[in-house]
Order: sequence, then structure tokens, then C-alpha cells
Amino acid sequence: MARVEWSGDKRVRANMRAYGDRVRFAVEQVATYWAAVIEKAAKESAPWTDRTANARQSLRAYVDSEAPTGYPNPRDLAAHSVALYLSHGVEYGIYLETRFAGQYAIIMPTLQRHYGQIARMLREIFGR
Repeated sequence: MARVEWSGDKRVRANMRAYGDRVRFAVEQVATYWAAVIEKAAKESAPWTDRTANARQSLRAYVDSEAPTGYPNPRDLAAHSVALYLSHGVEYGIYLETRFAGQYAIIMPTLQRHYGQIARMLREIFGR
């Protein structure tokens, strides 16, 4: 009769938890870096003509818990997610994004323009 004994289970779990924490920290750092880049790009590239400059100035990129009051809480999505948001801070921002076949949209075009670079940075970090 063979017998198997496990030892070190607590250490394995602790190491796995620590690795997960390091991964999340790295992804948060990448997202924080790109939030500043994306916000700046959106403000500089917004295709509309400013009347008050409120819409342009209110464009905001943020990560996870940096969300201003009233914005979605990414922690509601999943316990271990990292979310990068770009949003308008004016009520009429939705119209800039959707009216006139998206002629004045800036949110998705800015995010899409940076997806490849973000993915490349994450691949470099994780060696894939």
C-alpha cells in the first residue's frame, strides 16, 4: 500500500498569494502609467470645437479606486480586476460620443489607439 503525504501546503498558498499580489501591482502600475497618457491624448485630440472648454477639461482617465465619486466602482466587476477608464465629466459628453454617427467621439478612438501599446507592455512584463 502506498501512502502520499503533503507538506508545505501553507507555503505554496502563501507564495501563490504573493505572486498574485505582485501581478496585480504590476498591472495597476501599467494602468496608472497609461491613464495619464490616455487622458492627455484625449484632451489634445478631441475633435469638437470648444465653446466653454468644459468638455475637454473634464475628460478624465483613472484606474480602480481612483474613480471620482459617482463613477462606477471597478471592484464591483471582480475582486481581482484592474480597470482603466476614460470618461467625460460633463452631462452632454454622451452626445459628443454618440450623435452625428460618432463624429465627435473621443473615448473609444483614444482607447483603441492605445490598446496595442498597453498589451505590448503587459506582454513584456509577463514574458509572452
